[in-house]
Amino acid sequence: MKWIVFIDDYYTHKSISNYNIFDHYRFKEDCDKAYKECKGNKEEFEKRVKRDLAYYFWSKCEWEIVISGWPPRKDFKEKKVSVYDQVLLNWDVFIDYLWREYATSK
Repeated sequence: MKWIVFIDDYYTHKSISNYNIFDHYRFKEDCDKAYKECKGNKEEFEKRVKRDLAYYFWSKCEWEIVISGWPPRKDFKEKKVSVYDQVLLNWDVFIDYLWREYATSK
């Protein structure tokens, strides 16, 4: 599975990198477990995945980036965005993708 988000390059902190959230072993493991335990109940699966997504990726500085306007302006307010926020931007598409991937892989 693959769902790409932007993160601060962990090693250099000098650039923004792409990151597949399913490379986070514990998050992927919890998604697998949620599907097995909620099989057939998409609403319950969705609740579990959202809870786990928040647990691993919400309001933790290592999973946040700051977005600013270009060109820079004094009156522009920057915004801090977490991986959780990025996934929520397309939540319906994300959860449908995840549900479909699990359903077709079994």
